[in-house]
Amino acid sequence: LISTFPSTTFIWKYERKDEFALGDAAKVENLVLTDWMPQNDILTILIPIFGDQPRNAAMIEHNKLGKVLSKLEVGNAEKMISLLKELMENPMYAENSAKVARMLAKKPFSSKEKLLKYVEFAAEFGPSSALRPQSLDMNFVEYNNLDIVFVALVLTVVAIYLSLKT
Repeated sequence: LISTFPSTTFIWKYERKDEFALGDAAKVENLVLTDWMPQNDILTILIPIFGDQPRNAAMIEHNKLGKVLSKLEVGNAEKMISLLKELMENPMYAENSAKVARMLAKKPFSSKEKLLKYVEFAAEFGPSSALRPQSLDMNFVEYNNLDIVFVALVLTVVAIYLSLKT
């Protein structure tokens, strides 16, 4: 697969220094194995495995920042070549990635600025009843809706009793 694109450098996130990394992978000239790399200029093919990866991959694909490859299709060389060609030949992906990078660089407030604004707000106004959830004033029964559950349970038992009695 990698030999199909000899003028393209492939970067593979690979964290182990095992037989593959030191043997077969080291022989491929246009393959770089690394555990981390800045990702500003890297076109992305995502292979989500578990957890939040499928959702994150779907967001990347929806925003046209990269393509998703199912883990079941990893062995499909034709599909992989098709995705790579799409990413390299369609300027939309690089343009969208550059736009998102600009947006992140120019975000309205940094994390530090947000923290300072919230601390200043809290210092100026102190505790506010408008921002205090009413659930803090509820007892265990009210908070967990046990009163409603109890009534529903009693009505269910009565209904079952009456239906079995007749």
